[in-house]
Amino acid sequence: MQSGKTIPKLTRRAPRILLALGVAACALLLGGCVYLRLLELKRQFAHFDRHFVLQTHDGVRIIAQNPVLLMDDVRWIGLRPETTQRLGQAEQWHIRWVKQLPPGVTEKSSFYIALDLTFANGKLSGIAIPESYFALLPKDFLIGVIKSLGGANVDKLSRKVEAAIAADDVRLARPNLPTVDKILGVPTEEREDGPHTIQRYRYIPATKESRAGVFEMTLRYHTKSGELLHWQGRTPMGNIAFDFSGKPAR
Repeated sequence: MQSGKTIPKLTRRAPRILLALGVAACALLLGGCVYLRLLELKRQFAHFDRHFVLQTHDGVRIIAQNPVLLMDDVRWIGLRPETTQRLGQAEQWHIRWVKQLPPGVTEKSSFYIALDLTFANGKLSGIAIPESYFALLPKDFLIGVIKSLGGANVDKLSRKVEAAIAADDVRLARPNLPTVDKILGVPTEEREDGPHTIQRYRYIPATKESRAGVFEMTLRYHTKSGELLHWQGRTPMGNIAFDFSGKPAR
């Protein structure tokens, strides 16, 4: 005897929708865990000397005493190694980003950004920045910027992190417009905005494995003095900004 109710048939599309929902849920869960670990990393930056060892004799190397970010977190952020190397029980990634030039523009030198990441027991335990970057960029400046992340404001809704660096702290000897031009070369885009000069640099990963790691830097200067006022990085996981104007972060 048949009931008056009809049972809807599952179409081929339904399993796909369920699968998509499942994948989305997993991604949200994973993303949530990553952000919790990033938040813990921010807390560690607030007590930098307790959680990190800083080596400056050859470039800048930051060694985590209590690593929190997983190798999979770094992949999720969008970073992929150009090359890898085994260092005993650890693994080192060499990451390189290539700058995108404006159409029709060439440079004599090759300008790119490179980092070495070290993982121990599956966690990010060290970051190394080559000495060559500090021919013009003072190490104190970079170290001060990194430490400022401990007091950064985190806006989860807009996926934005912003840190204000007090004017007094620019014993950091922040670079000016001419210095940045020598370090980074020709910007991807440059324009004037009232009394300010704005430069945008766009970088893509050197590896062809993924374009997820594309990021941009936007720098704002006072045109007349060449003074750096604001730096913003746009990454696959959100934005990070540093305010050098002496004003509190919004």
